[in-house]
Amino acid sequence: MEKLSKAAWADIERVNGQGKFNNTRKSLATHQCPEWFKDAKIGMFIDWGPWSVAGYSPTNKFHATGASYPDWYEKFLHDKEPVKQYHAQTWGADIGNDDLINLLSDRRFDSRNFARLAKASGFRYVVPFLRHHGGFCLWDSSYTRRDSMDWAFHRDFATELSKACKQEGLKFGAYVSVGEWDYPAIRPDGKLGLFGFDAKLSETNNLNDCVFLSGKIPVKDFAWDYLIPATKELIDKTAPDILWWDGEWSNTSEFYRTRDLNAYYYNRAAQNHQAVCINDRAGNDYRGKKKDPACISDFITSEYGGGNDHEDATWEENRSFSRNFGYNWTEESDPAAILSDKACIDLVVDVIGRGGNLLLIVSPTGTGEIPPRQLHAINNLGDWLKKHGEAIYNTRSYKLAEQPKWGRITHAKDKRKVYLHITQWPANGRIEVPNLPVASITAATVMNGQGMPGFTQPTKNGFTVDLSGCLPGDPRVSVIVLKTK
Repeated sequence: MEKLSKAAWADIERVNGQGKFNNTRKSLATHQCPEWFKDAKIGMFIDWGPWSVAGYSPTNKFHATGASYPDWYEKFLHDKEPVKQYHAQTWGADIGNDDLINLLSDRRFDSRNFARLAKASGFRYVVPFLRHHGGFCLWDSSYTRRDSMDWAFHRDFATELSKACKQEGLKFGAYVSVGEWDYPAIRPDGKLGLFGFDAKLSETNNLNDCVFLSGKIPVKDFAWDYLIPATKELIDKTAPDILWWDGEWSNTSEFYRTRDLNAYYYNRAAQNHQAVCINDRAGNDYRGKKKDPACISDFITSEYGGGNDHEDATWEENRSFSRNFGYNWTEESDPAAILSDKACIDLVVDVIGRGGNLLLIVSPTGTGEIPPRQLHAINNLGDWLKKHGEAIYNTRSYKLAEQPKWGRITHAKDKRKVYLHITQWPANGRIEVPNLPVASITAATVMNGQGMPGFTQPTKNGFTVDLSGCLPGDPRVSVIVLKTK
């Protein structure tokens, strides 16, 4: 392991020494988010792992946003009520994290089918969870035996998914947590110790209480010996278009040494003429700080939040069509758990109309199957996008002091068309559009609808669109297309 790590670091230093980017904030801040990411708008976030076997979290229990996190089940079954009690009653207290890995089945997880579904439903990029906080890796890793090749399936999912996505013309992202709940350490005195979630060495923890150690190889330095070399290997194997860090809130990018790897990722991509991007979770000195000189990410992330539409930044909202991160079996029996067909489209339009991308969480079961209600919601989105994709992809938003109550607005990048997304069709047939940087309007149509909208010309107070003689193009969300100068 030490030999492998030394070789990996030698390659990182060689590539960074030859490339444009180094590990300084000033250097990394010069990287620009690629245009394809700003154009793509919608990505699929595949939240799948050992936690999917249990597929449970109490509704809105542990997070201020009201979101639930079934993908923390492995952790909560040991230290959070009522999950601890639920697990003992449902599975038995003797069933632990290692058992969940052994019970995880790939029987219905077909990488090609996932990529085909993503493309058919209008997603432009796919980001699977490849190493969550428990440390189970969904690739053939040289740095751990807690992976999908040595344990459970004997399959390299990361390589499969990367290949399948690229065959379908989709961009591929790699989700990796920088922290792990437990990782075995070699202490300076040669005895076993522990790296906690913050990757700091602990000499006092009782290893008998640590439940995420099986298959992991003890190291002296978590970041140097394991985190960075293992993630570099994943990058080299799959050539991801997005590096999607997570689990960063307990320590800095300097401590995790993620800035070294970010520079390597940028430089390697430049050598291969690949346009790539990184999110804002490489350390607690990154997240949500695009206006701060300390921030060196390509896009910032929100999570079941209000988004970042007033930031001068590229941003991405990540969430599901329910309140769950990860599969929760209770969704299937709760009529209110998943958004209605209209509410799903309202959410997509809201995020993109405010200038963000939507990374939509899809949570397969413990056998790798997308549950029926999730699949219905995905197909519903795909159906709407087939009819209205022109108003979503390759568009940009306006910076508005206040969003209109009737819907959202996007515009073509060449500014020759404005798209009015009508989430609430007006009872009186008229909508008031705020002041936009538009000189004049030459025509108006209802996308897939009937009738010719009337309109006034723009002024500093905005303009009016008259829909009284028109029929909506879609009962979920209709789109009015304005040709403009």
